[in-house]
Amino acid sequence: MHCRYLIEDRVSDSFGLAADESMAMRVGEKLSSPILRLYTYRSCSALVGRFQRIENELNLEFCREQKMSVNRRPTGGGAILMGEDQLGVALMLRDWNGYKVPRELMRHFATALCEGLQIFGIKSQFRGKNDLEVEGRKIGGLGIHSNASGGYLLHCSLLVDLDMPLMLRALNVPLEKLEARKLKNIEGRITTVRRELKKDTSLNEVRDKIRRAFSSYFGFEFEKSCYSPEEKKAIGEMEYSRYLNKDWIYQKVDVPDLSGEARQMTPAGLLDVRVTMAGRQIKAVFLGGDFFAEESAVSDIEGSLRWHSSEFEKIHKTLEILYAKREEELAFLPIENVFEVISKAVESARAIAQDNTASYGCFVNPENGDAEPVHT
Repeated sequence: MHCRYLIEDRVSDSFGLAADESMAMRVGEKLSSPILRLYTYRSCSALVGRFQRIENELNLEFCREQKMSVNRRPTGGGAILMGEDQLGVALMLRDWNGYKVPRELMRHFATALCEGLQIFGIKSQFRGKNDLEVEGRKIGGLGIHSNASGGYLLHCSLLVDLDMPLMLRALNVPLEKLEARKLKNIEGRITTVRRELKKDTSLNEVRDKIRRAFSSYFGFEFEKSCYSPEEKKAIGEMEYSRYLNKDWIYQKVDVPDLSGEARQMTPAGLLDVRVTMAGRQIKAVFLGGDFFAEESAVSDIEGSLRWHSSEFEKIHKTLEILYAKREEELAFLPIENVFEVISKAVESARAIAQDNTASYGCFVNPENGDAEPVHT
């Protein structure tokens, strides 16, 4: 199979993210053959996952002091640092050997990466929902994003090297993650290619091993490539409309009336839920965290619980109906985990309501907390 091979160094965060998403769309639209893109960022960029709240994940004051750019990825997962010593591995394709299920594509992508590291003599495994590990220490984080055109973006942030003190100051590492792994410090959880090899391996050497592994595993015939004028224009438009747009980067949740929140480490990753309550009615739900799921499916969960009864039985029933329709897209996010954390967030809002003499929301009749919203 013919595959374009792109090499770039020291790209800006906005261009790097825009190129990944824009080129995956072109592959989906059959305007390009599959693409393997191996690139680095300017030092340093702090990137949060698609569903994360940026103020929870990053030390924004420190990032500003260090003139560190911040942005939001199209893929799920947790916050990361990307710079000159972290290799972005992006594979854009429609399918492979008939595989179109995200979980299967992710597994094959991870296997090819493991084979690339094995050429160095580094034995790695794909573990958890999105981690590439060496004896329990993370050496890379994986993500996947699908678009309406049928294209997939599979991405790995491969740690060739890492400034650990800088990372610990820039990122807010959730205590839930450390406790779940019984770790006293985050340094016991991370490794790098250079640390494993005990030598200063060059990025080009790492690129070469990854390219060879992907050629062997996927059967790709690589052709070194660059962007066409049309592709540069599309990337620029995507960069301007999204990755230079503060509304995208600093997404906020409206929190009028009463609000509650809960976060919990689950088998799917860290799930962070905030609810807005108008009386005993759920006015809005926001799901965040470093989990992986189809963006439209997560939006459907949030939409299905908008102006919804806060009775737990009814919440569970609504989730059951939705999961029956979108089981494949929500496979990384088990229904019981979602239900449990939403329930805790609702309980949190109810506790605030009991502590306060706050009035009901302006769209709910206070004599009937489960009343339908009044449309004006």
